Amino acid sequence: MLEKRIADKIRKLRKNKGLTLAQLGQEIGLSKGLLSRIENNQVSPPIATLSKISKGLGVPISVFFDGEEGEEERYSVTGKRDRRQVVRMGTRIGFTYFSLTHLKSRHLIEPFIVRYPVITKEPSILFDHTGEEFLFVLKGKMEFVYGKEKVRLNPGDAIHFDPSVSHRGQNTGRQECECLVIVVDKEAM
Repeated sequence: MLEKRIADKIRKLRKNKGLTLAQLGQEIGLSKGLLSRIENNQVSPPIATLSKISKGLGVPISVFFDGEEGEEERYSVTGKRDRRQVVRMGTRIGFTYFSLTHLKSRHLIEPFIVRYPVITKEPSILFDHTGEEFLFVLKGKMEFVYGKEKVRLNPGDAIHFDPSVSHRGQNTGRQECECLVIVVDKEAM
């Protein structure tokens, strides 16, 4: 029962982060095959392996043991100092993500503060995923690449879009750009 719950949590967290088994495995030094067997509850991972997986997913190891099935959290308060840095697809190109929720139960939205570094060379990578996404510029200047379009955004500007179209935000200013980003997981509906 516990092993199945852990396997399901690993799969859900990995998918929510937009990582493939191969990407997670490469980041934490485990094979795609082993991760697949863990997620399919064919192998019960030792604590050391769970620790690697939790670090790769940007969550504390306790997330795999918290709460009983059927238990539902009603709300989550995340103080400014309590924001957790998490790993997302853009982390590889220098974006820094901070989760704005500590809810562990299934939820539809993932709110983040995302920091975009000053760039000297425009990144070539674009992202796409299912769901819905909303981005609000808190500080700095940004160019939002959406398919073949480029949209300039300044503090106070927002964009709500279909993230299945290839996209990326990039800093265009001389100081870090910071945005509120909300990703909606339609599969959780």
